[in-house]
Amino acid sequence: MEKKVAELLTRWLDNGLINKETYQEIVKFEENSEPNQKSKVARAITLIGGLFLLSGLLGTIPLLWMNLAYWAQLALLVATTYFLFYAASYSEKFEDGKFFIFKSTEKVSSFLFLVSNISFGASVTFTLNILQETGIIDLSEDVSYVVVSLFVLLYATYLFQRTKLIFQHAALFYCLCFFLGAIGNLIFPNIEPWAGGLFLIAIGSVWGINTYSTLLKPSWLGYFLSATTISIGTIILIEDLLGNDEIISILILIIGSVVYVWASIQLSEQVIFFIGGLGLVINLPRLITEILPDNVWPPLVLFLVGGVLVVVGLYLNSIRENLKTNK
Repeated sequence: MEKKVAELLTRWLDNGLINKETYQEIVKFEENSEPNQKSKVARAITLIGGLFLLSGLLGTIPLLWMNLAYWAQLALLVATTYFLFYAASYSEKFEDGKFFIFKSTEKVSSFLFLVSNISFGASVTFTLNILQETGIIDLSEDVSYVVVSLFVLLYATYLFQRTKLIFQHAALFYCLCFFLGAIGNLIFPNIEPWAGGLFLIAIGSVWGINTYSTLLKPSWLGYFLSATTISIGTIILIEDLLGNDEIISILILIIGSVVYVWASIQLSEQVIFFIGGLGLVINLPRLITEILPDNVWPPLVLFLVGGVLVVVGLYLNSIRENLKTNK
C-alpha cells in the first residue's frame, strides 16, 4: 500500500473518522490492488522494449532513407505504427490497476500510444515525400508542414479522447502548438518575435482555462503546460518590446510570478506554485542587482525578505489554528 494512503488511513482512524473494521477492509483492498512482482517485471520489460523500439526507430530512419526504396520505407513505418497501436490496445486489456510501473500513476499503453503517435507522424511525412517525388502533388514546404501537423494532430486528438492519459495529454498540446505554428508561419511568414510571444500566451491561457473546466486531465499536467507556455511567451514578449528597460522587464516577471503563487493557492495546484516560486527566486535577485549593484546587497536583502516572509507565514498559521481552536 502506498505510504501516503497508509498515513491518511491512520490519521482517520486515530481521529475517529473510520472504525477499525473499515480500516482493515480498506487496507486489504489496497494491498490486493497492488501490482505483484511478476506484473511489475512484465510492465518494466514492456517499457524498456518500447524505449528500445523508439530509439531504434529514430536511429533507423536516416539509414532507411539512403538504403531502401520509398515504398519500403513507408511500409515499414506503417507496419510499426500499426504494431504499436495494436500493442497499446492489447496492453489496455491487462491494466486492471492504475500503475504504469512501480509507484507511478500511468499505464504502459499510454507510452506505447505515444510512440505510435511519433511513428504515425513519420509515416505521414514519408507519404508526402513519395507523393512529391512521383509528381502526384506539388506542395510548398510550408504547406507540407501544415498538412503533416494536421494529420498528426487528428491522430493525437483521437488517442487523447481514447485514453485521457498523461502522454496523450502532452502530445495533444504540442501537436496543437505545431499545427497552429505551421498555419501562422504560412499566413505570416515574417512574424515578429513579440507576436510569437502573444501566440504562446494565448495558447497557454486557453489550455489553462480548459484544464480548469476539467476538460483536460490530469490537471497538474494541464496547468504545467499552460503556466510554462505563458511564462515563455511573456519572456519573449517583454524582451522584444522592453529589451532596453531591464528593471521594468524584471518587475513584470516578478508580478507574473506573484500571480502564479496566488493562483496556485486558489487552485490548490503545487506545480503552479513551484513555477511561480522559481520565477521569484530567479528574478528578485536580478532586480536587487539592478537597483543595488554592490555584490553584498542581493544576498542580504534576500535573507531579510525570506526571514520576514517566514515570520508572516508562521503568524498567519498561528491565527488560523487559534480560530480553529475557538470554534
